[in-house]
Amino acid sequence: MAAKSDRREHARTKAADRAASQRRARGRRRLLLAAAVVVVVAAGTALVVSTITRGDHVSATPDRATTAAPPWPAPSDPSARAQAAGLKVAGMEGTALHIHPHLSISVDGKPVTVPANIGIDVQRGGMSALHTHDTSGILHVESAKVEPFMLGQLFTEWGVALHDRQVGGYVDGEHDRRVTVFVDGTRTSTPLPKIRLQDHQDIAVVITTAGTTPTAPAPFNWSAAG
Repeated sequence: MAAKSDRREHARTKAADRAASQRRARGRRRLLLAAAVVVVVAAGTALVVSTITRGDHVSATPDRATTAAPPWPAPSDPSARAQAAGLKVAGMEGTALHIHPHLSISVDGKPVTVPANIGIDVQRGGMSALHTHDTSGILHVESAKVEPFMLGQLFTEWGVALHDRQVGGYVDGEHDRRVTVFVDGTRTSTPLPKIRLQDHQDIAVVITTAGTTPTAPAPFNWSAAG
């Protein structure tokens, strides 16, 4: 009888020990999980702090290019937009390449303003090699090295969508719209972003309704540009 009682007591002790061991294992798993959560949260916090403090007011990714109707103002994040165009904002103008093309845009005969300060970070006091100073449509290319500059880079800096036969929300052949491009008075089939900027070049983007014959505007008067 005593032997049977001892066996029952031994079985109860083993069961209690096994339950205690399982509780300890569950506790260790909870601790490990909590530690992992702390590590992930800390890493995320560090990343957010780094993103906020890096680059001052410059956003990590520029705003998406607009496809809205004009007017199209100068961008609020010029440094980020310049970086997206493969350019950088520097404190001084380059002198190795210094050219001035002209850009005009019209929608149904009404001019669209090319704003001042595209590619210029007024707050930081710097500018990219491709920029505008005023609303005349004159583009300034002032680069520290001789290299090609494209119209697509300007529109990327501006924050206005530009694709082959598309300017902003106007797409050639869609919604009864035609997008025609003239370079120095001659119609061109070169994709808009790939038009290479040249000195005293006159680029005219003419947006009309279907059925209307687009015509090149009068040549830009460089003598009055100052």
